[in-house]
Amino acid sequence: MAENLLEVNNLKTYFFTRSGVVKAVDDVSFVIKPSQTLGVVGESGCGKSVTALSIMRLIATPPGKIVGGEINFNGENILEKNLDELTDLRGSQISMIFQDPMTSLNPVFTVGYQIAETVKRHHKDMSNDQAWKRSVEMLDLVRIPDAKKRAKSYPHEFSGGMRQRVMIAIALACNPKLLVADEPTTALDVTIQAQVLELMSGLSKEFGTAVMLITHDLGVVAGTCQHVNVMYAGHVIESAPVKQIFATPAHPYTVGLLQSIPRMDEKHGSSLTPIGGQPPDLSREIIGCPYAPRCPKVQNRCRQERPELKPVGRGEQVAACFYPD
Repeated sequence: MAENLLEVNNLKTYFFTRSGVVKAVDDVSFVIKPSQTLGVVGESGCGKSVTALSIMRLIATPPGKIVGGEINFNGENILEKNLDELTDLRGSQISMIFQDPMTSLNPVFTVGYQIAETVKRHHKDMSNDQAWKRSVEMLDLVRIPDAKKRAKSYPHEFSGGMRQRVMIAIALACNPKLLVADEPTTALDVTIQAQVLELMSGLSKEFGTAVMLITHDLGVVAGTCQHVNVMYAGHVIESAPVKQIFATPAHPYTVGLLQSIPRMDEKHGSSLTPIGGQPPDLSREIIGCPYAPRCPKVQNRCRQERPELKPVGRGEQVAACFYPD
């Protein structure tokens, strides 16, 4: 087995619009090891979802296009695969869970049929009865009560949390090596969020599946991930083991993210510190560090040169900053 399950090298995904070229993902590199859970965090519009869709080769073309880089999965470049090869890869080797399960599930087919369809697509020698049995097994595995009966239900007959469980069942039905979860708990209340995340974490360990978890919730990252990438303006600006990110954040943006969320260990009455300003317009050329206009530590060099990811002297931790903490 390769040391790294997924290697993303210098990925660039741009959108060609009437108002200009939007560099949604610009020179992004990272790795995911087998069975590892990688968290990808950052505010809306920073490139998290576009990175995930690029890995799955689901970028709408036009207006989007992967203009550079490599996405190596198990040593093979996904960007060089044709449509038939991609269809075989998706679902069997790499699966994805989207934000809103109601728009991902087909409303006119039962959930059992939709799981069975996925299984049969990748196991052509499997009979209809075997595929249906697998559907019921997966619904039972994701803790849907009375799975045999509920397999015959339609998506609208499930709650939001139950629909997301169905999506997890579909994603894991063929035992993929990598699960890409794009904010899978955004539309759910806090109690259901915890249940779904616990379920995903437990099943990924049971199946030995690596997970790329995209979220804006740092609490979710702290409880489920081993490693974290922090994204800003289409770039990875910090990467480190999860404990290190929370204990000793290096990039001023990461520091700002952590200071802007409530903490249980803060003194009563302590105020939150918001990040001032707005993210840059990615359709315009950015000179220097993209965070410079909002950074409390900005220097002249930051406005003229773009910093690269470099070690900050604390193990695996790297940050794209000239003056890391």
